[in-house]
Amino acid sequence: MKKLLPRLTTLAVVLLAFLLGWFAWNHYTRAPWTRDARVRADVVTLSADVAGRIVSLGVQDNQHVAKGQLLLEIDPARYTLAVEHARRAVEVSKATLGQSEAAIVSSEALLKQRESEERRRRKLKEGFAISGEEWEKSSTEVAVAKAELLRNQANLGLAQANVQLAIAALTQAELDLQRTRVVAPVSGYVTNLLTREGDYAPAGGALLALVDSDSFYVAGYFEETKLPRIQEGDPVKIELMSGETFAGTVQSIAFAIADRENLPGGRLLANINPSYTWVKLAQRVPVRIGIDPAYAAKNRLRAGTTATVTVLENTRQQAR
Repeated sequence: MKKLLPRLTTLAVVLLAFLLGWFAWNHYTRAPWTRDARVRADVVTLSADVAGRIVSLGVQDNQHVAKGQLLLEIDPARYTLAVEHARRAVEVSKATLGQSEAAIVSSEALLKQRESEERRRRKLKEGFAISGEEWEKSSTEVAVAKAELLRNQANLGLAQANVQLAIAALTQAELDLQRTRVVAPVSGYVTNLLTREGDYAPAGGALLALVDSDSFYVAGYFEETKLPRIQEGDPVKIELMSGETFAGTVQSIAFAIADRENLPGGRLLANINPSYTWVKLAQRVPVRIGIDPAYAAKNRLRAGTTATVTVLENTRQQAR
């Protein structure tokens, strides 16, 4: 019995080591958890549609702003003058249109008069009361009146087009004036503010970044061997490196990642790497995880921080 005891002990230790090794291998290669996760948020890069000097900057770095709140204002003087100029241009074009319409009325009246005279002289000519030269003169006057009417009609069309162009220019000028005021498109946090009052803002140039406070989520990068045990809707446990713990839910799993071994070659042919590495590491696939809305400290999250994500399979099975 004494000789058998060491053998049994050794066998028990070997079995225990095997079981521990199996559980460790299953935990690290199959269990749906990862330390490679990041807190993410949508970042809106704001720029001005018009150029000019910044005369008012109403926010500070890391300040929370509400949707529609004024962030900065570009000097509106030049754009106010442009609106006034465009309004006067509309008035001038409308006045020109009125003149063209009046010219049309006058030309139509003159044409009717010339046609009436031509008809009277034609009858007089038929009765040999006037000479043929007098009738031809009246016919020429009718042709001239018709040409004048056509010219005025063309001018009327041009005047109408000019009015439309002037109105469009006024609309553009008013829009430019409106866009000298840059407002927040979403509620969020101003971050890394480098813009200062007095800076010159080029049109389309980035001025500040706004982190959407309603868009925070966690991106977990799971090894491909663990994906079969992850489903949309699964509850998860999220633990930040700073120690905070809260719940979440799997929202979606990415359907593709970049393949660095399959870059296009010449003539768009596949470029296959001729070398082969015997050690193959599992690819990591992004999994989007929604944060529990009831998490009280959600407004203290910081995008880019590290987290550990564990999918709660037992909870999922109990729910079913």
